Amino acid sequence: MKAALLLFASITNPKDAAFHEWCTTIGITCAGAQVRTTPQSVAGRGVFSTKDLVAGEELIKIPYHAALTQGNGALNFPSLAKELLHLREQNSQQQQPSGSALRRLWNRIRRKQPPVAVAKETNAGENAQEYWKEELTSYALEAIEQDHPWSTWIEQWQRNDPMQTLVDQGTWTHDNPVYTNIYPNGIAESILTAVNDFQEMAPDIPDYKIGAAVGIRLELVDDYLFQYSNKVPTSASLFSLAVSRAVGLTERVTAIIPMHDMINHSAQSNVEMAYNEKDGVFGSFSLIASVDIPKDTELFLRYTDVTDDEGKWDDDKATWLLTQWGIPSSPTGNTAPVEEEHTASSREKSVVDA
Repeated sequence: MKAALLLFASITNPKDAAFHEWCTTIGITCAGAQVRTTPQSVAGRGVFSTKDLVAGEELIKIPYHAALTQGNGALNFPSLAKELLHLREQNSQQQQPSGSALRRLWNRIRRKQPPVAVAKETNAGENAQEYWKEELTSYALEAIEQDHPWSTWIEQWQRNDPMQTLVDQGTWTHDNPVYTNIYPNGIAESILTAVNDFQEMAPDIPDYKIGAAVGIRLELVDDYLFQYSNKVPTSASLFSLAVSRAVGLTERVTAIIPMHDMINHSAQSNVEMAYNEKDGVFGSFSLIASVDIPKDTELFLRYTDVTDDEGKWDDDKATWLLTQWGIPSSPTGNTAPVEEEHTASSREKSVVDA
């Protein structure tokens, strides 16, 4: 407890202090790391080492129950879980082939995590992996509505990139229904703005590829709103945020993991995640230094790779990195350690305002 009080006293940003206090309450231990809002972060906010770390040293431990998964959501909100299971059965019967293809595509471009033997979520039901985006969003909204302990963490989710701005504005749905191709004359102005903003960030990626990727993301948001609106609470903004923070643990289990989701991206990562199967009832996650890390160094994960089998820059992979997380890359520089977390700006809004 004394160590925790000293940690809080060393954090000057109230938002960061509230997050760390929440971590202590829910059982997350941060022996060697701290969330900081500071210009020293590539994103204005990130996770930093609080002491010199050696390769292999554990710096953060997160109990499995703290993670937002479909199984954990069902345990915490059983009534909502029944509604979601009913919707899942309905949507599975009505799913169009093109929609199934989009779901399979998106399941492949979550954050990459080496397969881990996570606890079996038997309560998640059949076909759970097909609906992780919609159901994690629903559980996150329910946590905010019920002031569940998760709400302190979820209310700190934020992004500030062209894709999130486009979704937050909500104008694509009525500006023009055609947005999967960048060239039609009637394209929505808000979509053109997003594509142009992305291309300024990553000029080596062709505009038509950016336009197609933006269109796929918007189609997923449209499908989500069409299938779930007026049945359970929905939020396009929170849906977009949840998708960008999720990590695929196995083919069947996707999770949003506190502290893990606060770590920014770099092609040269310095931490990695492991699963401790025998720690407690359901296990725990550990974030471990993959190299020696000096004190006060920002920590990074590599969300995904943008090179092909020959190690060359792949503009298809780079397109997804750009539109999924707002991270630019190039053939010469590959990827810079650009943000997922951001300080507040005039373009950001509450996740419950959709």
